[in-house]
Amino acid sequence: MNALFLSVLLASGQANGPVLHATDVKSDASDPLTDKFADALRKAIPHARHMKPWSGDDADDLYLAILFPVEEDGKKFSYAVDLMKARDMVTPDRLASFTGTCRTAEVDACAAGVVAKADKRAND
Repeated sequence: MNALFLSVLLASGQANGPVLHATDVKSDASDPLTDKFADALRKAIPHARHMKPWSGDDADDLYLAILFPVEEDGKKFSYAVDLMKARDMVTPDRLASFTGTCRTAEVDACAAGVVAKADKRAND
């Protein structure tokens, strides 16, 4: 009997699909490259398995926080992004931190990589 109940629970969870977390991108910087990186992160979110774009109607469950302005060095740039879990009236929880360097010409691919890493941590 327990095996039947467990198989029904597992089947119902698979039928409903993964949990989708409304995810926003936040940054205090307003320079062109940081804005471009933030836009690329937003553009990559719909391709995630556990995240969906924040619509304004959703309470943002998760957000990607760009910690400081993206720093360009020649043909590359450095970034630091935290994946945060929003909590009502409480300091948010940091789920993961991502730092790295990417080619400036490959901002979209770089952002997609950050979102893919964040997506793996979205349901932790």
